Amino acid sequence: MVGGVVVSSFLLAGAGSAVAGAPASAATKGVGSSVRSAAEFCGNVAGIYGVSGELDYKGKHAELWTERIRDNKARAYAKDIVKGDRVEVHRSDKKFKMSSRPQHPATVGGYDNCGDTANAYEANVLDQLTTRAVRLQTGDGYSYAVRTCLFPKSGGKSCTKWYVDHK
Repeated sequence: MVGGVVVSSFLLAGAGSAVAGAPASAATKGVGSSVRSAAEFCGNVAGIYGVSGELDYKGKHAELWTERIRDNKARAYAKDIVKGDRVEVHRSDKKFKMSSRPQHPATVGGYDNCGDTANAYEANVLDQLTTRAVRLQTGDGYSYAVRTCLFPKSGGKSCTKWYVDHK
């Protein structure tokens, strides 16, 4: 169930979920904003997450995970992957006023992203791929819009709707 609080869809992510020696996710740029390093933009993932958006594309499944208790972070997840598939979590540069329900804006202006490309271990053993987290809420009644995008090795791209967290 997308957007609902379903106990079985909660995902616990901790610092121990990363593979030792794996490269940090790289932050790259969307439309029209300044360059940031991965260390400044992509953060740790500890938290309890729920599914806030999902998509199926070319036999692969991807989800947008948002933190449920503190509501501070969002990250991307993909499964049924092959080596070379890429998943990214995009975060808008623009802030949106939070309301009592989630919002799905059509345009968000520029955005940054945090992503990862599947290696052989992630593709053949884990069969899943997750990104580091991006900051979601700003602490002043505003939240950034976020989405998950999937880039299969075979080409193409598919993204979830933009999602703005709610109070």
